[in-house]
Amino acid sequence: MNINTSYTASSSNNLNQINSKGQSAIKSTNEVMTESDRRMKILDEKYEKINEQNKRFKDPQSHIYDKYRNPYSSYFRSDLTKVEREAAYTMEMSWARNNKGGQYDFNDAIFRNEKRYDPTQESVEKKLLNRQKVNEQLQALFSTNGLNIPKNANLTFTIDPNHFKLVVSGTTDETLVKQIEDILNTSNNTRELFFHIMKSRNDDSTQFTPDSLAKFHLVNQIKTVTGYNLKDLSIVNGQFLTENGANIFDIYKEELLKNPYTAENARIAASHYGAQLFDLAKNGYDSIPDLVLSIGYENGSLYDIGQKVNYGVKKTID
Repeated sequence: MNINTSYTASSSNNLNQINSKGQSAIKSTNEVMTESDRRMKILDEKYEKINEQNKRFKDPQSHIYDKYRNPYSSYFRSDLTKVEREAAYTMEMSWARNNKGGQYDFNDAIFRNEKRYDPTQESVEKKLLNRQKVNEQLQALFSTNGLNIPKNANLTFTIDPNHFKLVVSGTTDETLVKQIEDILNTSNNTRELFFHIMKSRNDDSTQFTPDSLAKFHLVNQIKTVTGYNLKDLSIVNGQFLTENGANIFDIYKEELLKNPYTAENARIAASHYGAQLFDLAKNGYDSIPDLVLSIGYENGSLYDIGQKVNYGVKKTID
């Protein structure tokens, strides 16, 4: 399955300034408005007004019941289908109880003349929109740095997860390779691109294995909490040790307890990651392959590798 997208490069006047401050020009997660977001906004606007009308009745919830479930009431909405009445009942009761939405039913009459919404497309839509945004960010970043990639150049960006270092392949032009690597291996651009690849994956992706993914999450968790990269530590007697001989697991538990945001669940986190850490130290860091990820790039668009669904403009690779 191939999903084509088009994009327009956004203004890049401030990208050099952004990068000089150590911020990434590429963002793995972008604010996007999906079809469900649009519909929820429409429903909230509709039922916020209706909720105010319902409040004029002595018992708003009884009034809502009469409108949608009591055919003998003068307020009964016979102009709606049974499914539409249930959708309205759900929304109005949610507003009556919480003074806000929360339970959304897209069978509402307001969407009667619109194409039926398929919630299974929500994930696809978000991935498409995020890919479009990241393509724009890449184009702006290259443009700002005066880089022109030749038309039809079929490049592959491969990222090592241990230090988020990106290497370029697919061309013999060493100057071009160095330019791209110098641009992307700055700030957090490569890290953000790595997580963008992760968020674009499908279940059939050949780049991911359960063990490699679990190892990545473990290494990333330890590094986030302690600042230490497991790959850089030595293993002695089944333990990862720092240069000072401290057990990284002890440091990890101590740091969890120090942080008010992680202290409450410190025991659960320590138990979960501690078991994985023990196994990795016992079997060796390289006993499980690293989660090295690649993504293609051609004619201004990234394209996915090793999965049937591609969210770029490159033809699908089976």
